[in-house]
Amino acid sequence: MMTIRHSALRFGALALATTLVACGGSGGDDTVATQPPPPTTPTAQDPRLINVDKAQLISATEATAWFQTKASWGATYTGSPAWKSYMGFIEERLEEYGAQNITRSRFPYERWYTTEYPDKAGWSLTSDGTAVDVASYATQSGSTGPNGITAQMVLYDLSEPAATRPTAAQMAGKIVVVKQVPYTYTGTSAGYTDYEFRTNEDQFLAPFTAVDPSYEASYRNRQQYGQMGTTINSFFRTEANKPLGHVVVMDMPPGATQGGRQHPTPDRYEVPGLLLDKVNGAKVLEDAKAGKVATLKLDAKVEKDALAYTMVATLPGKDFGTDKDTAVMMATHVDGPALIQDAGALGILAVAKYYSQIPQSQRPRSIFMVFDTRHFVPGVEKTYPYDFVEDNHEQLAKWVIGGVSMEHVGGAQMADAGNDFRATGRAMTTYVNTHGNDVTVAQAIEAVKSAMLPRAQVNVDERPGVNGKAQNGWFGRNFAAHLESLGNHPVWHLTGDWPSSGYQAFYPGLDRFKPDVFIAQVGTAAKLVGTLMTTTDLVPMSSSWSKIDQGIRALVDSDFTTPASAAASRAALLAQSKAMFAPVKNSNYNKTPTDLDALKIAVSGATVANARQKTILDLIEDVRARVAKATTKS
Repeated sequence: MMTIRHSALRFGALALATTLVACGGSGGDDTVATQPPPPTTPTAQDPRLINVDKAQLISATEATAWFQTKASWGATYTGSPAWKSYMGFIEERLEEYGAQNITRSRFPYERWYTTEYPDKAGWSLTSDGTAVDVASYATQSGSTGPNGITAQMVLYDLSEPAATRPTAAQMAGKIVVVKQVPYTYTGTSAGYTDYEFRTNEDQFLAPFTAVDPSYEASYRNRQQYGQMGTTINSFFRTEANKPLGHVVVMDMPPGATQGGRQHPTPDRYEVPGLLLDKVNGAKVLEDAKAGKVATLKLDAKVEKDALAYTMVATLPGKDFGTDKDTAVMMATHVDGPALIQDAGALGILAVAKYYSQIPQSQRPRSIFMVFDTRHFVPGVEKTYPYDFVEDNHEQLAKWVIGGVSMEHVGGAQMADAGNDFRATGRAMTTYVNTHGNDVTVAQAIEAVKSAMLPRAQVNVDERPGVNGKAQNGWFGRNFAAHLESLGNHPVWHLTGDWPSSGYQAFYPGLDRFKPDVFIAQVGTAAKLVGTLMTTTDLVPMSSSWSKIDQGIRALVDSDFTTPASAAASRAALLAQSKAMFAPVKNSNYNKTPTDLDALKIAVSGATVANARQKTILDLIEDVRARVAKATTKS
């Protein structure tokens, strides 16, 4: 019988009352919070903090062994046996590297599950008497039981005008075959964007050039998986006139579709569904158009009180356990359908391994690690990604000073090769997202260069890029959201592209893994962590500075007292803000209070009082308080 107990843990000088799960990730004994060792006397700064010693990063052999071990478990969905093995592996490595206060914070979870690719025993389809090769299942879609359901099919073509598609009444009691809108690689959402900096220019297409799936499939994959949520919400959630089941035919070849998983994960909607690729789905589309009969099986089960928890741990710094301690936060998700999708934890472990080789007395700050396991949990990811952080928000806000998040690491770029899905030989695209603070942007570029990270792109979605055009949206921004809520701290998010390595599907083997990419990503993250470790004045790195500029750019013409000259007024405010920040970048605050007063007067005089003006004025006061605190300390 599982028991739950409460324990007071110390994170730095913080006492946090935390709910612990009594069963470890590998099914072991209770995790007991260890007491921090007494602080040691610091000596000269270790050079490995400033310049990453590549010889002490994880080796290609060990990295490959880690990924081989992970691959042997299959898809690591929350609560599954594979997930328990993965969490146990993470915990063992953390203990090996000297992490303290390894805490498992359990949350209630009802696990819906079926067999996972390549085991298709739980799902099948027969169309007009012919067995069809099914690529995957529609998660959270209910269950037919082991015998399946037999019914007439009806075609629902998303390419057709809505008025000509079947009504809810016409779909009731039938198996709906959804033909997704075909992929067209046009427009800004279907190609590389502008950027602050990128490596290997010869291995990228020009910004906003259409990307054919034979070059890289991530844009097509995102478009196809992204349609599914809209379809589900549109006509599968009605209480009356529900279909008996559904089949989604995706505009993807078999190699890219096998074992696929839509994301975000929907709430359960009780219309059992299957996913087909465009080749095996062609006959089914014709049969559905003709009103033929099909038998659909999705034999799924539900575990009512499944084991699910977020795990946190701390690699202690020199002041750990005292009021002087501060922490760099690292975060990722630890649940997912594929080898690369949820490998961010391995990236964080590799960073922890690197810093464990530096004596605790030489680590200026602690590293607080969050291994969240709610990314593929239905109805949670967007609204409540980290219950542990939010539950302990006040204490963590006094301790955490910035951070680095990681996900989708170690991948190869994938593309269509006819009906196959193969590595191109190039590295996955790695995006390093940060705020539009010139200091953190420069540090991201420096980290990418020093690690020689292949096919990397530094992005700021708050401002135009080097070509004056829109930059890439912040993938995985939810992992940075808490660092913002904890105080607009400096943050970088390092992520491989989604899902160019087939991140939405589990495939046996390591054909989608590139150890050199993984090691370079770890080196990049280690460099950024070291920057936060060794920077004494973090004021210039706060995202509040760039958010002032972002707020100015967000002003619409009608926000200005003289709308006709809005463009000129906006440009003048941005120039004034940039001039104010120039000495701040070098921790020179002699004129900053006066400059802030002048900017406040300029904003108030040039714009009308509304929510957008207030946002800018509030940020001005935020940076004023940061500067005052820094100058008082000095």
